[in-house]
Amino acid sequence: MADDDDEKRERILKTAVKLFGREGYYGTRMSEVARQSRVSPKTLYRYFSGKTELFIASRDAAMDRLIREILAPVQQGLTGESSFTVIKEILKSYSDFIRRNRGLARILAEAVAIVDEVIKADEIETFTNGAAAIAWLIDTDVREGRLKLVADADKTSWLFLSLAALLTYSVLLDLDRKSVAGFDPNFALDVFFDVMQQA
Repeated sequence: MADDDDEKRERILKTAVKLFGREGYYGTRMSEVARQSRVSPKTLYRYFSGKTELFIASRDAAMDRLIREILAPVQQGLTGESSFTVIKEILKSYSDFIRRNRGLARILAEAVAIVDEVIKADEIETFTNGAAAIAWLIDTDVREGRLKLVADADKTSWLFLSLAALLTYSVLLDLDRKSVAGFDPNFALDVFFDVMQQA
């Protein structure tokens, strides 16, 4: 029975990720999630109390995949590199992830823009944890003399997270336009990091 429960929950979540990625938060109906998951609405609400909880679970699934895909290559090839090099490679991998996974990117972008208070609070916690991890990387380089900062590490980490959000929206807009030679996030990152390291 527990396997069946896990399988149903996973099927619902997979369907929700697909629908939120295609239709967005406001365009996705719980009844459609239930129908496409091949469960009754009652069963859907047994696993997820409402749309907010289901969206947060979908956002978490998208974030887990993002972290797996962007951190694995970085962890393998950048040991001993400066924090700026590591962050730059993470942001480049992030940009590539967005291009390959438009639906997941939409979920991640909408999580920032949605006005629901529960989602907002959850998103603030996620960003705060991300900023703390980036600040730790930067602080380590400053302590070891590999990096000199004009601003403190906390402000710099929030700047990097803001850049990541801007990258998301820029790449998504470019994909919406079906542009072939439009926005080049890697060029933007190279220029940004060149300026940051010269400061």
